[in-house]
Amino acid sequence: MAIVGTNDGNVQIGFNLGTGVASQAVWVNVTGSNTLLPNRPILGISLDPSVASADLPVGYAAVGGFNANTPTTPGHLFQVTCTSSNCGAFTWQNKTGNLPDIPVDSVINNPNYPQQVFAGTDFGLYYTDDITAASPVWNRFQNGVPSCMIWDMQIDRGATTLSLWTRSLGAWVWPLPSGAIPVPTPTAIVSRKTHGAAGPFDIDLKSPAPGIECRTGGATGDHTIIVTFATTVTVNGNGTVKAQVTSGTGAVGSSGVPNGNAVSVAGSQVTVPLTNVTNAQRLKVTIYGVNDGTRTGNVVVPLNTLLGDTTGNGSVNGSDVSQTKTNSGVLVSGSNFRTDVTANGSINGSDVGAVKSASGTSLPPEAPQAPARASDSTQVGRAPAKG
Repeated sequence: MAIVGTNDGNVQIGFNLGTGVASQAVWVNVTGSNTLLPNRPILGISLDPSVASADLPVGYAAVGGFNANTPTTPGHLFQVTCTSSNCGAFTWQNKTGNLPDIPVDSVINNPNYPQQVFAGTDFGLYYTDDITAASPVWNRFQNGVPSCMIWDMQIDRGATTLSLWTRSLGAWVWPLPSGAIPVPTPTAIVSRKTHGAAGPFDIDLKSPAPGIECRTGGATGDHTIIVTFATTVTVNGNGTVKAQVTSGTGAVGSSGVPNGNAVSVAGSQVTVPLTNVTNAQRLKVTIYGVNDGTRTGNVVVPLNTLLGDTTGNGSVNGSDVSQTKTNSGVLVSGSNFRTDVTANGSINGSDVGAVKSASGTSLPPEAPQAPARASDSTQVGRAPAKG
């Protein structure tokens, strides 16, 4: 069995190959009239080695060009699943996820961990630890791998090593894992606001469970997340932005102006400003390409917003109103800053009124999201450019 892709946007899967009998090979065109698969050059193909039956293959197509060339069929990485013997019927799924709008030149599955797929692009290597997701999370693989065209990829017969063939920067190898690739792990995640002369106060968003930001974001819904790692880090981005809101309503930026590159890094701390964040939601922010010197990956951090939830229990009610009233007129401190919901440095009637107005609101149910990951590679020499 084999799969081929051509420059005219077609994909075919072949059966009965290598039988030694003339005219036994059968090729099935699984392009599906380009109703989902873009009519752009197919630059790379791969078959999933873990399928239960060889006559029901699952394949992948890496698509070149740009979405503007086929606006009704965007995307760069697609999966075809044969649903009847020898692809008598088949379905396509767009697995592009958060890949940038750049040509994908090659694709390959990890036989040791079939849900892990690697995609070689014009801007370097990406991977996902869960291709089964409806919209997979793709991570830049940057430790040692250059940001250049990954023209081709292979895996040795023993499934021990992934080799990458670049255009102009040689060949590279990396030991294939048998599971998800580790990502830098934050040691602390907080939401920080300055309460006037009382100074800054942090709400813990990491431990033991994501905390709740009960303070106002102002007219433009501004919040600030501080993420701390065990060692010095860099944030390399995904080729387009350094961070973005990947679940929920809001954007990276400040004062109502989105800017996905507004992230700042100082040693082991990454600061992510957010704007246009709405109330009463569970928001997720993905920081792309965090590198701690040994690992690189996307880091997903939470922000739960519920104005007036001074008790942090996920709903605003009489307990929150009572707590705010009790602290009214008291100096803002580390023990009562949550009741200064206006974050202006004093607890007074404005805070009581804001909590009363929010009474009856609550957070929506939790929607879990898988983390993202990446790691290291080694160059093994130069290879001639392909093509």
